Amino acid sequence: MKTFLPPFAGFVVFAVIVLLQSIIFPIHLGDMGQGSLHAFMACFYYFWPLYFITALLTQYVIVLPVWEIAHSWSMVGKDAAVTVLGLICTGFAGAIAYIIWDEQTGWLHLADMAVQMLLIQLAYWIINFFMLGLIVGGKIKLKHKAKPATE
Repeated sequence: MKTFLPPFAGFVVFAVIVLLQSIIFPIHLGDMGQGSLHAFMACFYYFWPLYFITALLTQYVIVLPVWEIAHSWSMVGKDAAVTVLGLICTGFAGAIAYIIWDEQTGWLHLADMAVQMLLIQLAYWIINFFMLGLIVGGKIKLKHKAKPATE
């Protein structure tokens, strides 16, 4: 449950945004690689199963162990973990933006893409940790079927 539900919630939010956006601005396979937010949405639209599998693996291998360890930390340790996550997101956002950036569009376009990528990542992680908090805090529980009494 902790492995599946948080990434699923994040992906549902982004899927709704991409699907609503695709009604206004249709998404085509040729839209990818343009270095824009629409191109990024096209990649999500066509490759979401691959991204979701990656999110599940990341959740299981990295996020859950850090989440379990961080519960025993002090508030300063938890703040440090959030800060490190923010720095990692910033680094990845800058790297992704730089990879898809076309130098002819200028440095301002690079900065704009980096900010967009950062906001997308931070929104995903906020949703992810919010769902993890609900699950661990007991707000979301699985209902188990009652077994019939045998005599």
